[in-house]
Amino acid sequence: MIHEHAAPPSPHHRARTQPITAIVIHDTASHTAASALSWFANPASQVSAHVVIDRDGAIYRVVPDDRVAWHAGKSTLHAQPNVNGFSLGVELVDADDGVNDPYPEAQLNAAAEWCGIACARYRIPLNRIVGHRDIAPGRKVDPGSDFAWSDFLLRVAWHQLG
Repeated sequence: MIHEHAAPPSPHHRARTQPITAIVIHDTASHTAASALSWFANPASQVSAHVVIDRDGAIYRVVPDDRVAWHAGKSTLHAQPNVNGFSLGVELVDADDGVNDPYPEAQLNAAAEWCGIACARYRIPLNRIVGHRDIAPGRKVDPGSDFAWSDFLLRVAWHQLG
């Protein structure tokens, strides 16, 4: 059972008008959850996500699922534009600084459990859990080459069935 911690609210969201049919995995490009959460709460940032998952597995709720977070930017998934409108944004704390620093087990387990629950709740198939780089190729590279997709999706499936 996951526990979400309250985070400083982000002003960057809008009403949801489309059903949730995808999850986008990002990395924060920062060393701490506190810095990512502070940035999302800053009116100048113009970005947000639904949750931030720290390296120790702590999950911080930033934007409710029933709101559209501003995490995908200009993006397309399976020929459908405006990915923000139909997705949930998950930010994994990772500096993305060129150092091959694998995502910690606690973080991967928390992210997989959170995604598995969301997939079951919103009937999201595994092929609609994607990285930011998949929906904005040439513009974004996260969650990076050190993110083990096959292993992660197997973990999500296991939690989805649980």
